[in-house]
Amino acid sequence: MTEHKCGGELTLGGQRVHERLTREEPELIARVLARIQAEVADYRRLPVEELAGDIAGITRQAVRAFARSLREDRELNAAELRQVGASAVRRAEEGFPLEAVLTAYHVGAREIFAVGSASSGRADVADLLDVADRVLAFVGTVTGAVTRGYLEELRTKVGHEHTARRTLLSVLVDGGPVDVVARSAGITLPARYLVLSVELGPHADEESPGVDAEIAVRRKLRRFLAAFEGLCGDGVLASLDGPGGLVLLPVTGRVPDWHAVLEAAGRAAGVTVLAAAETAAPAEVREVAARTGEVLDVLRWFGRPPGLYALDDVLVEYQLTRPGVARDRLAAALDPLAAHPELAETLDAYLALDTNRRRTAAQLHVHPNTVDYRLRRIRDLTGIDPLHPAGLPRIMAASAARRAAHHG
Repeated sequence: MTEHKCGGELTLGGQRVHERLTREEPELIARVLARIQAEVADYRRLPVEELAGDIAGITRQAVRAFARSLREDRELNAAELRQVGASAVRRAEEGFPLEAVLTAYHVGAREIFAVGSASSGRADVADLLDVADRVLAFVGTVTGAVTRGYLEELRTKVGHEHTARRTLLSVLVDGGPVDVVARSAGITLPARYLVLSVELGPHADEESPGVDAEIAVRRKLRRFLAAFEGLCGDGVLASLDGPGGLVLLPVTGRVPDWHAVLEAAGRAAGVTVLAAAETAAPAEVREVAARTGEVLDVLRWFGRPPGLYALDDVLVEYQLTRPGVARDRLAAALDPLAAHPELAETLDAYLALDTNRRRTAAQLHVHPNTVDYRLRRIRDLTGIDPLHPAGLPRIMAASAARRAAHHG
């Protein structure tokens, strides 16, 4: 009976297999990625950034792990399997199909075997069979790690802690026995939360041809929340969909620069972020969440640039846009402009640019005299003179009321 060689001695075509894999690693990884995309349709829906980043990275780790296992004549160790499992967790978080992940590892293993055995001849039959056996063992071990990591993440997502935190968030936002829910879930409430109402811009991948938009959105949200979880731990509570939503961040110890934290989260997700923030005790979250949502509406209506805002940043606009008879009458003052969209556009630009006529003309691509003419027409139609100091506050208020009434 032929004795099996140790992994480091396995030789095909006159060269040790682990050395060939190491030498040809860049080409091998490129081949694996190309073959995965060709044979596993789900991978063609992934963003290019993810394929070139995370997927290429775990492919490289797997190839190196197999080469090391041959050189050292052993199975994959715990650290190598943890890397495989961690990648599977990320795919589960994105809702990527488990069967596609498993198929990709089988495709990769076939490519590893093809490269390792490329120069084998008749004299290499025994070693070739041994290498094939080790590749199959590698696939079996990796498949187990992938499945465990993926399913464990699913169990976590629907497990008791996840359910408890979703319940706690609902009680905080809707009102209810917050302390009772927290105690039953074993959760220690912070003294205060930073309540964030956020609007997330679209990621480029969401509209890229051939990319699964749902996966791109989930990836965006995962990266966005991960930036907060890295700072605040697992006390972060969130209810987010593609365009945004609500995030509660526990405020404990030294208060960070929330503006910088939000910017970092936006960069991590690759999107712009517009957010309204206010701190609140747990019992105040319901009221404050409603208010930050209203402030976010005001920020949208007035075209504020991405960033973190508080109520104090838009006090006048907020007050002017509250529902009521006064708001309705203010908004009605601009009704005569409905039939003249060019006048309404000119007024919006004039107010947004701090009543600078030349900048308004430049933005609208018209002559400054045209702006003057249109502003006089607005005066004639509405009875409010935007060029007069006495008329400016009123027309600004009417503009704010009109925006709120239109979006409300």
